[in-house]
Amino acid sequence: RDIRCLVTHNSYLDPQEGIRFRGKTIPETFEALPKAAGSAYPTVESFWYFLLTGDVPTQAQVDEVVAEWKTRQNVPSYVFDAIRALPRDSHPMVMLSVGIMAMQKDSKFAAFYNSGKFNKMVAWESVYEDASDIVARIPIVAAFIYNLKYKGDKQIAIDPKLDMGANFAHMIGQSDQYKDVARMYFILHSDHESGNVSAHTTHLVHSALSDPYYAYSAGLNGLAGPLHGLANQEVLGWIMEFQKKLNGAEPTKENVTKALWDTLNAGQVVPGYGHAVLRKTDPRYTAQREFCLK
Repeated sequence: RDIRCLVTHNSYLDPQEGIRFRGKTIPETFEALPKAAGSAYPTVESFWYFLLTGDVPTQAQVDEVVAEWKTRQNVPSYVFDAIRALPRDSHPMVMLSVGIMAMQKDSKFAAFYNSGKFNKMVAWESVYEDASDIVARIPIVAAFIYNLKYKGDKQIAIDPKLDMGANFAHMIGQSDQYKDVARMYFILHSDHESGNVSAHTTHLVHSALSDPYYAYSAGLNGLAGPLHGLANQEVLGWIMEFQKKLNGAEPTKENVTKALWDTLNAGQVVPGYGHAVLRKTDPRYTAQREFCLK
């Protein structure tokens, strides 16, 4: 612990300050980036530009990314067919991983490698193309999975006027207020150094020159573990079970303390409590709390 053994350009997790994106804290990032129309929050597209270049984009540059991603949103129908073929009670992360893999045949990196003209000096260009395609398509595939599992497969088409975060909110049938939730949440969880399970897995798999679809799907499979992304689900499940145990009683210091000790004494963990690196309150939590208080 506390030994610097990894250097990344995109972000750094400071034990005291939390995540910094390109040197900026979360509040500084939200403040610096151009805002979505009629919103106090930036678009995911503006953050993507900032994360890749280190430069705060102009509105014109943001508009260019928004427009480009819209040209990449054409998810093939067989991707949805592959997801629908899975048992309906499959976990959403299984469905998302399968959806990403179903798109692999369109990999520009794989096509470049197999063309006989592969040149490692310019290989990053086809990696960028694949990554851009994946990022632009993720909200569409994710919204499809959400609607398939929880909305009786009632799908909502993309609104061509909206940015990525707003479109995700729109596609899962949420109110206008949720557009900012999606923008905020996608930015907060977009990058977290490269030593965590999902980022490390993605880098490791791609180091074999497996294309970004293979690598990203592998990263998702790591993220699905309870000590990583699944902790979000575990937290909610633990709280709901605790509510059942209270049987309608108000939470108090005494009954909450007892529930915590019952969990720990049973050899289990309290999910989502504590962090491998952070020694203070996670600023991602703070950002979400401030949104809710408004």
